[in-house]
Amino acid sequence: MTKVSVVLYYWILVAAALLFARTAGLADNNSAIIKILIVITILYVGVVMISLSLGKNRAKEYGNNRNSGQSKRAGNGQAAASQKKRKK
Repeated sequence: MTKVSVVLYYWILVAAALLFARTAGLADNNSAIIKILIVITILYVGVVMISLSLGKNRAKEYGNNRNSGQSKRAGNGQAAASQKKRKK
C-alpha cells in the first residue's frame, strides 16, 4: 500500500462511517461524531500498521527464499550454458 492509498482509504472509511452513523441515528451531536472519528482513526491506524508489518515480513521471507533459490539455479544455469557452448 502506498501512502496515497492509505490516506485515500482513510477518508473513504471516514465518509462511509459518518454516513452510516447519521443514518443509524448514532451521530446526533458533535461529541458523538468526535468519538466516532477517534474510534475509526484508532482502528484504521492499527489495521494499517498490522498489514504493513505483515507485508514487510512476507517480503523478507520471499526475498530470502528467492535469493537462496536463484543462487543455486544461477550456478546450474551457467554451467549448463557453458557446456552447450563447449559442445558447439
